Amino acid sequence: MQIKTFRAPTIAEAMNLVKKELGPDAIILGNKKIVLSPVESSVEVMAAVERDTVKSTDEHEVKRDIEEIKSFLSMLISSKDYFTQLQMKQPVAEIYHSLLMRGLDEKQTFLILKKVLQQIDADGASKRQIVECFCRQLIDAIHFSKPFQQLPRRKGSPPIFTFLGPTGVGKTTTLAKLAAYLKIKRQCRIGIISIDTYRIGAADQLQTYANILGSPLALAVNKTEFERARERFQQHDAILVDTVGRNFLRGKYVESIQEIFADAGSIEHFLVLSATAKDADLKQTIFHFQPMGIHSLIFTKIDETMDHGCMINQLLRFPYPLSYLATGQRVPEDIELATHRRLLSLLFPPGNGSTRKESHGSGSRTA
Repeated sequence: MQIKTFRAPTIAEAMNLVKKELGPDAIILGNKKIVLSPVESSVEVMAAVERDTVKSTDEHEVKRDIEEIKSFLSMLISSKDYFTQLQMKQPVAEIYHSLLMRGLDEKQTFLILKKVLQQIDADGASKRQIVECFCRQLIDAIHFSKPFQQLPRRKGSPPIFTFLGPTGVGKTTTLAKLAAYLKIKRQCRIGIISIDTYRIGAADQLQTYANILGSPLALAVNKTEFERARERFQQHDAILVDTVGRNFLRGKYVESIQEIFADAGSIEHFLVLSATAKDADLKQTIFHFQPMGIHSLIFTKIDETMDHGCMINQLLRFPYPLSYLATGQRVPEDIELATHRRLLSLLFPPGNGSTRKESHGSGSRTA
């Protein structure tokens, strides 16, 4: 038996959610009224269904993975001369295996090194020259974004920025860091909306940050309340939206968030991901969020891993730019605008400190 809880403004809307997700065979186990504020309330319904609704791995995803493997094998066969060079030439082989040890995808590493061998003389090139050529090829393939460059704006509705992503990646903390940056550094008027009514204490945590910044916070449990909160903040420079953290390897959770933002106009979606997550999990999470129309990626917990290859894999695998890197728990200091130099320093840590960290806290220019 699968048991789920649904929350909506009215019992009728909650029942519609039950039928939509669990089907007509769902059993209602109970319901109660939730008081959100002196003037706002909602209804919570607990329902169950006598079947396992957790889908097995999607057939389309299996076919896609098989095709990717076949493509890689075909590429290796057709490029066997280059593969032999990777194994036989010591500097190239050392770099190749070092990158794989750091978690960089074998296919992506091979393709980039193949371009390197086409551009330089591997026999006469030093290890440093090969690394520098590899870095140039890598950066050419990765894009970066400065999402707040045009703020504050003086005309039109305020832009909306949402923070999407799995549970535990630090969406709320990341929102608070960027809200502080916009409020203090850019002198923007910020409105904050939370649609995270699932995680215990989420609203309280965000309310604490909002109080410190002197920015208003509105709670929304559905599309109607989200639109109401959006109207409330029409005179602000930007609206930041905190979303619920769930297991987004299941596509249905993405659909429920997508419904709230449907027909809401111009919204820029940040997909917040952990640099400590496994490559396969990051890949599947991004696949499931693609229908949302991702604007850029934010990676958190950069300081909690020594291997950043899995993070870089996604930047090579998907067309989405990278905007921010979160490097710790401190608010607002531990976040920085992503740059080419910073990204390369994660893959090739400098021994002489030549790569300078660029962050909000250091006063460097960000947007």
